[in-house]
Amino acid sequence: MASRSEPFVERARELAPLLRANAAETIARRQLHAENMAALKRCGFYEIARPARIGGRELDLRVVHRVTAELAQACPSTAWVLAVTSAHTWLLGMFPEACQDELAADDPDTVISGTLAAQGVARPAPGGWRLSGRWQFASGCDHARWSMIGARVESDDRALPKAIHVMAPRRDYAIDDTWFVLGLRGTGSKDLVLDDVFVPEHRSISTSTLFISNGPHAQRHASPLYLVPVGAGLSFHLCGPVLGIAKGAFAAHVERTRSRADKYTGAQKANNVGQQMRVAEADMAIRAAEALMEQVADIFDDYGVRREVPDLPKKTELTMLAAYAVKLCREAVQRIYDGAGGGAAQDDVPLQGFFRDMNVASHHAMADPDTAAEAWGRTTLGLPPIAR
Repeated sequence: MASRSEPFVERARELAPLLRANAAETIARRQLHAENMAALKRCGFYEIARPARIGGRELDLRVVHRVTAELAQACPSTAWVLAVTSAHTWLLGMFPEACQDELAADDPDTVISGTLAAQGVARPAPGGWRLSGRWQFASGCDHARWSMIGARVESDDRALPKAIHVMAPRRDYAIDDTWFVLGLRGTGSKDLVLDDVFVPEHRSISTSTLFISNGPHAQRHASPLYLVPVGAGLSFHLCGPVLGIAKGAFAAHVERTRSRADKYTGAQKANNVGQQMRVAEADMAIRAAEALMEQVADIFDDYGVRREVPDLPKKTELTMLAAYAVKLCREAVQRIYDGAGGGAAQDDVPLQGFFRDMNVASHHAMADPDTAAEAWGRTTLGLPPIAR
């Protein structure tokens, strides 16, 4: 796997000076700098999880994970936008081929924003659906030509699915600028608003078919990438930026602490035993989190070789591993921030930015440790799963 990911990781590493130079403007404008998005496309990052039939490479999620972990050390918002929109490119491979072809014809490198939560409603219409509602947290929407959204189906016809996911072009929705937040400000994760918009049938898929991870369209690809369980795969996608944020925070704290003196005594902070222990514990937590993430990727690979989809207990375990890795990263950043002193609250201290970004990134619903722990705990104890 290293041979497949290393060229992309190296490109991500080379982008660090550009991302750092644009970081202040990205945060101030609350959306990704145009140069950052152009660089992501130029480096081929949107090809990684794109189906080969529409010009992609069909590599594995580990490659996206390692790339976003690298990018996040320079600009967490850029890494987050790539993780989310690349996840939607991955999910595009599970949609009908006509939908894939339409998006590829529009722009092979098209950025797909959106939100998977069924926050709006869909009503059946001749030849498709009519959608209305408001969808929150559409990361990267300012740079997207399409968005993927979920909706509850309102109909008395029991033959219809309870929920669907659709692809909608930019012309069909409005962007409401609601993104005034603690961290990840540069992601531009604003609201999308649809008002009785028609979506043709070929740009829709039932939510149950999408999430079983072995639907008819997913099975047709040569790569097993599209057989990876959606829930666990999405949780894993978020781990990349979170790991990068933790690594960036750790490096920034170590650099600052090596030369920082106590305001009252003048003693070097690096000589403080408490500081040494915080640094050591944070380092081990981040390493443990990275090891868990690699374990998840290994399990994906093992199932992929057999072209099998994990059963529900294994999906639950995979989601738990990803969520716990996120928890370890958050705790590591909190541990070092607690020992960084009052000066760490200033905007010009890099640790402060990583701290804010971590406390937004780690609260994504797909990485919620409480929900994941409850599900895995029930599975471990032999109890039936909770329908969600």
